[in-house]
Amino acid sequence: MTTTTHQTLPLTAVQETMWTAYRVAPHSAAYNIVMPLLLRGPLDPHAMARAVTTVADRQELLRSAFTEQDGRPVRTPCPHPPVTLETHDLDTTDDTTLRHAVHEAGARPFHLETSAFRVVLLRRSDTEWALVTAAHHIVSDFTSRWLLVRDLLDAYTAHTTNTPPAWRPLTATYTDHTTEEHRHTASESGQRAADRWRTSLHHAPAAQLPLDRPRPAVRSLKGGTVTRTLDTTTAQNLDTAAATAHVTPFAYLLGVFQALTHRWSGQDEFVLGVPATSRMGKAHRDIIGCYLNTMPVHARFTPASTFTTTAQQAGENVMQGMINIRYPCALAFPQATVFRTALFLVQMDRMDPPVPNVPPGHTTGPSIPYKGLDIALIDVPQQEGQLDLLLRIEQTPHDITTVFSYDTDILDRTTVERLADGYERMLTAAVTDPDTPVTAVELATADETAALLALGTTTSDDFDDFDDFASFENSWEPR
Repeated sequence: MTTTTHQTLPLTAVQETMWTAYRVAPHSAAYNIVMPLLLRGPLDPHAMARAVTTVADRQELLRSAFTEQDGRPVRTPCPHPPVTLETHDLDTTDDTTLRHAVHEAGARPFHLETSAFRVVLLRRSDTEWALVTAAHHIVSDFTSRWLLVRDLLDAYTAHTTNTPPAWRPLTATYTDHTTEEHRHTASESGQRAADRWRTSLHHAPAAQLPLDRPRPAVRSLKGGTVTRTLDTTTAQNLDTAAATAHVTPFAYLLGVFQALTHRWSGQDEFVLGVPATSRMGKAHRDIIGCYLNTMPVHARFTPASTFTTTAQQAGENVMQGMINIRYPCALAFPQATVFRTALFLVQMDRMDPPVPNVPPGHTTGPSIPYKGLDIALIDVPQQEGQLDLLLRIEQTPHDITTVFSYDTDILDRTTVERLADGYERMLTAAVTDPDTPVTAVELATADETAALLALGTTTSDDFDDFDDFASFENSWEPR
């Protein structure tokens, strides 16, 4: 295990990308990763405050600051955790106030030169609290946000019972991960991986969804979110359809998303991103950090493409990409944006604790018992505006939720809602009959189709004003 001292340390390639995004928009919360929980039961705020310090002592990145030295970003682990627990009382118990307070706690931008981590405890009553953990993506990922909550609740229990946390000892640090990445990228095997990344794209362009507005010269990193829970029958049939195509359920979900992108963009060939973990080996399984490598996945369509062939192509390309996953894609393509659209899967049943999703339209999700408390997720949008479109698929043993985060500089909510509806329709068709051609699925609803057909017989006198006509005219059917 590497011993961390007070010297400055280099960053991984993905951390350098996060630092660049921070320098471009230091007041943005687009890269905040938030885990908000509703806790029911008696809670000791002083023990929770000690737990925050205990976890930051254990996890190197949570007590790191980021700066630049000789023109390169570096990080400095602090000898003592710079973060203390923030506590606030809520004036009311209504859900709107709770959601607003939780969102504010998670969405405050970080000053990375000081800290990339915070924990906020909101008191609703003596037996109901909101615990909000937030970390900048430069020190966290979606697995890490669960590790953070787990460690925090374990440490809290230890402090309330005067027993040490039942943690596996850490046998590595994030510094070890950084060192290994730098060694690999400089090696001959690393250079071969970089060449394979470049060859795998076949010079295909990035996926280009039709935009509602021109792309600004400088992105604001502001966004929105559209969420859908898939029909129960569709979710239940996914595994069968994937098995029929001899692919994983993820490859099937990815193939359908590629098919939707093909239909919307009109592109027969393109590249989109698939974030994957670079967390390798048991030594890193309990370490909080940014273990991320977003790999470019090539898609190609012909008039004969079916959901089966598309899923098989997606599965094969992901498997080929995983061979090279140790090599950061950001280094293989330093001069170009490989993708503006991405999809990734969060399998909630693999997380500990396995807290159920929040159903669309609800503030909190179902609760589970954990460490003497009842805990439930609180719905808070996050990671909005990072890309044109980011589809996060959250899968539990009970349902599948699709979360579309988008850039509000270039896309309207109504557009993304139509995309989300189209994905659900295509997935329903794909699991019902995997051999359906991807061009055979109607993406417009019956009402939208009727409205489009009526365009030929409708005059401008039928519209109350120009805005009505513009809205009607924009309800086009994607390819």
